[in-house]
Amino acid sequence: MSDNSPITSITAASLQPELWTSSSNDALQIYITDSDGTALNFHPNFTYPIFGDSEQIFGYRDLVIFLCFDHCTFYPFLNVKYSDKLNDDTLEDPREKLLSYLPESTIFKDEVKWVDSINKEKEGFEIPGELVGNIFTHGDDKFGIYKLDLKNAQGLELHKRLQILVLLFIEAGSYIDHQDELWDIYVMYKVTDEKTPSIIGFCTAYNYWKYGGFEKFDSNQQEVRKKISQFIVLPMYQGLKLGGRFYNKLYEYWMQDPRVIEVVVEDPSESFDDLRDRCDLTRLCQNTIKVASVDLPLINTEWATKLRQEQKLEKRQFSRLLEMILIYQLEHNLTNITKKQVRLFIKKRLYEKNKEILDGLDEPTRLDKLQTAYASLESDYKRILSGLSLHKRALDSTEGSSKKSKPNV
Repeated sequence: MSDNSPITSITAASLQPELWTSSSNDALQIYITDSDGTALNFHPNFTYPIFGDSEQIFGYRDLVIFLCFDHCTFYPFLNVKYSDKLNDDTLEDPREKLLSYLPESTIFKDEVKWVDSINKEKEGFEIPGELVGNIFTHGDDKFGIYKLDLKNAQGLELHKRLQILVLLFIEAGSYIDHQDELWDIYVMYKVTDEKTPSIIGFCTAYNYWKYGGFEKFDSNQQEVRKKISQFIVLPMYQGLKLGGRFYNKLYEYWMQDPRVIEVVVEDPSESFDDLRDRCDLTRLCQNTIKVASVDLPLINTEWATKLRQEQKLEKRQFSRLLEMILIYQLEHNLTNITKKQVRLFIKKRLYEKNKEILDGLDEPTRLDKLQTAYASLESDYKRILSGLSLHKRALDSTEGSSKKSKPNV
């Protein structure tokens, strides 16, 4: 295939437009080189932010778009190949489209120049960020999380190289304003080979300032809500429980920061919700409370409020965790509370959450809606709890994933 192929008349194409239409999701092939020089290949989940809602590219036959990154520096390379192209000046150029979302350092077509540029950057390479916490092991490898310094040229350049993954793997994802100093960017590396570490994924989080009262304001005591906006683990590292380790290590770091009073998540996907629930449940039950000690009379007391604040959990997430613990108790015969009591307790929260809508319904319909909502939630809780051994202080049981966000993660 070649991008210097013959140009075909638009009239011929109008007879068979399907031959000249490519799925941009299929055409775009992403490669990331491994530490041994091999390239791992995968396709994006989304391309509509770049190529439009239809996720189609018209005017080319046998279109293949190669978007390649080095595992260590994430130096980008782009090439576009096709067997034939229509003679139509209005056609969108996929090369120009993609280059508008990539940093200026991106090399087009010249693979030798790309390899030389990577090798030059790797000379005396240092991760452009500050280590968060400690280096940790997972299996036979070592990993570290680094907070990028966006005022540093290398840190900013790495951010620009990574950010296109937000568009390709997070639904409704968008670029963050890197000039806004309230953004934090954390990159997870495999550092088994310290000279050439491999990027595993990254997370962005926004720091919302919270007014804590005049006394704290006068004494310059800052309080922030840390909002996770974007969370990506590269596809070849998903399913290895590295996403859970990434999230847990970030949470440990924020737990130790007295300025952070709450950790929240912006518009999570179902897969990230699952990861978060399992991580939060495991951390709560391993380090803080005994599962069997959670009782209905305790949940609406000062004990629960204090626990939530200590764990820096938002109210909705904390309520969900307690409800899951109650369901877990029933499943493992760890409580004297009846299933009916738990059901009524959860239904009460569901009613209060949707009170305005439910009050407009007649009683039979309202009760039916509540029962349907409860049954769906109970089923989802049991799915999340499946495989967790909370009362046995089990090890972390989470999976890697990506999180959706808007506007961005």
